[in-house]
Amino acid sequence: MIVGNCDEAVRFLKTGAVICYPTEAVYGLGCDPWCETAVKKIYKIKNRVEDKPFLLIASSITQLNKLIDIEKITDEVKCSWPGHYTWLIPSKLATPKWLIDSKTNLIGVRVSNHPTVIEICNKFDNPIISTSANKSHENSINSKQDIINIFSDDIDFLVDGDLGNNKKPSIIKNMLTNKIIRK
Repeated sequence: MIVGNCDEAVRFLKTGAVICYPTEAVYGLGCDPWCETAVKKIYKIKNRVEDKPFLLIASSITQLNKLIDIEKITDEVKCSWPGHYTWLIPSKLATPKWLIDSKTNLIGVRVSNHPTVIEICNKFDNPIISTSANKSHENSINSKQDIINIFSDDIDFLVDGDLGNNKKPSIIKNMLTNKIIRK
């Protein structure tokens, strides 16, 4: 695992690599969401079933335009971003199938206010996959040294940076029903 800055992380993203980066609460695993091979690498790293899609994180609402109809998002969604809220929103027809929940046709997206995430997404000029850096059904990791100890053989690149001040991963809500999926 190489440790470095956001510019280097973007170079790795463009090659189909998996990166780890700090978010508002925990370290996240990410990749280019349009690279199915990279997305499958994250499923393998996490030992996660492939019928549970990953969330995406962006630096602005406009970055989500390829995935969702941004004209149809609610005021509540708009007011929560940038921030620590992930929303399940109807996806566009052209959205890659591996990003969509096959049962609901919704996609989980968030616009972050974390400076490292913003820098990565701006330089990548796209949203990235965002899932907590942990094995499925295990606690999320909030220690750089734990990331190195646990994932050094699995993750290509670790972005050096600080976690935000939130204690738990983002709240997840369904935009259509307003139901809270994760507190």
